[in-house]
Amino acid sequence: MEEKKILVVDDSAVNLKLTGKIIKSQEGWKPILVPSGQRALKYLEENQANLILLDVMMPEMDGFQLLQILQGDERLAKIPVVMLTGDEEAETKEQGRQAGIKAMLHKPFDISHLLNTITKYMD
Repeated sequence: MEEKKILVVDDSAVNLKLTGKIIKSQEGWKPILVPSGQRALKYLEENQANLILLDVMMPEMDGFQLLQILQGDERLAKIPVVMLTGDEEAETKEQGRQAGIKAMLHKPFDISHLLNTITKYMD
């Protein structure tokens, strides 16, 4: 069975490490951890992901800017995106819905909720 690759994009090293550990705990899942939108794009130039967990607030390129780039690329637009955020503003949720994300999880997230969400949207 081929491993399912989950691209985790977050500027926080602590969040990357924690999320990576949670993903690794599941058989058949492989976390790909990147600290920025630019690094995510670089990875996706030559690799595919089954799902993207995307932080909203990041320096240089925020999650919505990266999402816009992904959706503009026929190959990458098919990858389901789940956004992770500490922002609880209704405006952010609405922006996410309009941008076509599958789900938005609030940090700190519940581990079982994260795993259930990944399972639900993983291709």
